[in-house]
Amino acid sequence: MRNIMLKRLIKLFVFAFVALSFFAVTKVQANAGELKMHTIYVGHGDCILLESKGHYMLVDSGESSAKDTILNYLEKHVVGDTIDYVVATHADKDHIGSFPAIFKHYEIKNIVYAEPMKPYYNPDTGKESHYGKFMDAINDEEGLVYANPYEGQTWTFGDASVKVIYDGRQGTTYNESSIVTKVTCGNKTILMTGDLPTTMEEKLMAKKYDLKADILKVGHHGAAASTCADFLDYVKPAYAVIPNGYTEEGTYFPRDSVLQRLALRFIKTYLATEGDIVMNIKNGVISTTHKENTKFQCISRGQIVVIGDKFYASNTIGKKVTPKIHVYANGELIPAKHYKITYKDATHTGVATIKVTGTKEKYVGTLNTTFNLLPRLSKLLKWSRSKNKKKFKLQWSAQNYASGYTIWYSSDKNMVKDSHKITIKGGKNNTKTLKGLKKKKKKYYIKIQAFTNGIGKGKWTTKKCIK
Repeated sequence: MRNIMLKRLIKLFVFAFVALSFFAVTKVQANAGELKMHTIYVGHGDCILLESKGHYMLVDSGESSAKDTILNYLEKHVVGDTIDYVVATHADKDHIGSFPAIFKHYEIKNIVYAEPMKPYYNPDTGKESHYGKFMDAINDEEGLVYANPYEGQTWTFGDASVKVIYDGRQGTTYNESSIVTKVTCGNKTILMTGDLPTTMEEKLMAKKYDLKADILKVGHHGAAASTCADFLDYVKPAYAVIPNGYTEEGTYFPRDSVLQRLALRFIKTYLATEGDIVMNIKNGVISTTHKENTKFQCISRGQIVVIGDKFYASNTIGKKVTPKIHVYANGELIPAKHYKITYKDATHTGVATIKVTGTKEKYVGTLNTTFNLLPRLSKLLKWSRSKNKKKFKLQWSAQNYASGYTIWYSSDKNMVKDSHKITIKGGKNNTKTLKGLKKKKKKYYIKIQAFTNGIGKGKWTTKKCIK
């Protein structure tokens, strides 16, 4: 019998060990893989190199003027002379301009490109145009495999897999026709959106497209009309990269409004203008040595410190009580010029709210805290003692937000001997006749205090003498 039990225990142990090993291996496999995302600074334009286990995918190529910058970067980082996939997200010159030069230097195995839609062929699609040169370069290189994408299309390179989320066919402009791809390595994902504007972002969200990702290549270089707040909430990225620079008109990207949207959501943001960005994905962990852009910081996870211990409602009806505060974000004290303060329910006893709003010069977002506002100082309005000296009548200022009042009276000036306290419920009640006084006591001393349940007590009135 003992041997049978021992065998069962051994079998149970072996089964548990195998099960745990299986789950551990499964978890490692889910996170396994290596991928590097190189965001190359090419001035105004996009150029992103994805690298995994000696295989490469190049997404966009900036303008033709950036060709030397790109070729030098590729020479430094690409092993060999082969690029597995090229993706031209759309037909704008700042996305396809340097491809002809790249095609001459590297063997390209596959090209996926978005063809511009009518009536947007002219003049950009003429023989001398950037799009014409792009198509000529494809046709001139023998053996190039090229095609327009279709939604749901997938391919792999190294440890990474790519899926075409949106193929551009619903667009009516170059930007709306931007190909959207999602690159997956292990359990981490990168979403690349070309110059996709908010008009198309909204359509894709409405149709429940699978856009959630860990890293977002911000659309249209950070233009205000892309990467809307709803889109960021839908994608939920932890990181954002922005290839950006000056346009021909001298307008600088990214726009502050976009950086503010990213900061409000605590999305770590990196700009290529501050140097080429390399994002590393390895075994389910994302890392980079690139410096995070902190032009704007969100205060929503900060702290408001209220200066003072106790606060009482003002005796001037309707006057706000506005205690001084200090605001901290990321452990640093924020200068008062960087935020505005709003006080709510700070005119009467209860819980008052302090709302701090960043002025958007450097800090964005809002932060709230509360403080208890104790009842205001009540005021004895009338007091009198009856002729027989056995009772006296009181009247005091009422407080609608008070829960009631405490009346403290004593024949002892020090309020120690012959001391009595009674409670009056209701803030609107403001009269009381006290009975059972001792006739021989020539003087009584009295004071009143308002209280609010759950908040606390007000100050005692000045002691009055009733004869």
